[in-house]
Amino acid sequence: MADTRLSTLQNKIALYKTELFVILFAAIPTSLFIVFAWIKSDFLVLDHSYWIGIVAYNLVLFYGIWLAKSKKTIKLSEGILYVGIAITLILYTAFRGIIFSGDITQGVITGARMLWEGKNPYVVAEVPHAQPYPLPLRYDATYAYLPVDLLSYALFLGGLNFFSSFIAGTDIPVFLPGFNEMGILVTNLALMCVSIYLLKEILEIRWKQATVLGTFLFLILIWNNVCLAQTFFIAGWYFHKRDQTNLVIFFWSLSMLSKYFAGIFIVAYIVEYLRKQEYVEVLIKSAIAGVLSIIVSLPFGILDVLNSTVFFYNTEERLLDGSFGGSIFSELILFLKLQDIIWLFTLIGFCIILIIAISLKDLYQRLVITSCLALFVITGISAQFLSFIMLILIIAGQIRLFEGQKQYSSSEITNPAV
Repeated sequence: MADTRLSTLQNKIALYKTELFVILFAAIPTSLFIVFAWIKSDFLVLDHSYWIGIVAYNLVLFYGIWLAKSKKTIKLSEGILYVGIAITLILYTAFRGIIFSGDITQGVITGARMLWEGKNPYVVAEVPHAQPYPLPLRYDATYAYLPVDLLSYALFLGGLNFFSSFIAGTDIPVFLPGFNEMGILVTNLALMCVSIYLLKEILEIRWKQATVLGTFLFLILIWNNVCLAQTFFIAGWYFHKRDQTNLVIFFWSLSMLSKYFAGIFIVAYIVEYLRKQEYVEVLIKSAIAGVLSIIVSLPFGILDVLNSTVFFYNTEERLLDGSFGGSIFSELILFLKLQDIIWLFTLIGFCIILIIAISLKDLYQRLVITSCLALFVITGISAQFLSFIMLILIIAGQIRLFEGQKQYSSSEITNPAV
């Protein structure tokens, strides 16, 4: 009896041997990350919920690369999504610190309020910023997020604050949305609702499925400004499915100008036209991203925006403050004490990724693989992009299936003998 059960178990494991290999292979960099942190004596001071995010982050990145290379598609049933939501809620209960994102939430609130007061948050250093260890936030930094993020949340929070002031006057309680955590929550819930509609249209699924999927993707981010970038990114996929490629670049540019990580997808998308030698399309789509970036940055000072956001992430201060977020590359650089030339390693890394992007013929392989590789290279990145990557794996794979079905249907009509 025992031999029969063991044989049955071995047969079941054999069906998933490739997936198990991927997971074990992904455990290597995760283990290195923890070793680096332990040597630096930072392991014990970090919240345990952070390590859960780090492990999941690395597993998903490696799994994503494997999915893209093998041209497989991730399919999530409603049951699995419900389990994911339940686990997330359990984590909320067990690790209360991950509900609020601390410096992110407070930074967005402060930056939005400053803009309404007529201040330039990219120049005036009054925005809260996290410290390397769990100490109170310090209010001596400039705004660390890009202009579309600032403008959007200033508009949302300012509007909510305006309506709440009619109800409560100048002293708005915490349960009414405004320039407070409740305002962030209401804004992100609204973004989630928009994304649920877009997911339904993109994936051609029922409302119930779209709602469960949208809740799963947004729940862990509901206090985080990644919600905005993720919504713009989903909108880009919506127009991709409708072959409105200029609008794809427009919305992905808005996503990039919320979280610069999304710029990877714009490059991967434009490479598609470069490979086809459609140089006019390359120029048009590059111009959309470039002109839009200038338009939204110019009022705040382009150099001030870059110094406060993009360049800030390559400083030693940012590496020390934000290295514990999933980027093994950041930890290795700090461990080897090479942070002064981090820009060189980053540049080399992105050049290699660009070469890989050009060499990949399949658009969806390019989008998935380059984005996953970029998250290993970008310094100071964090596990908040975990749902972003999950989103790419789900949408990219499903659209590949749709387009494959269309091609098959087309060939069947034009050549019935096939």
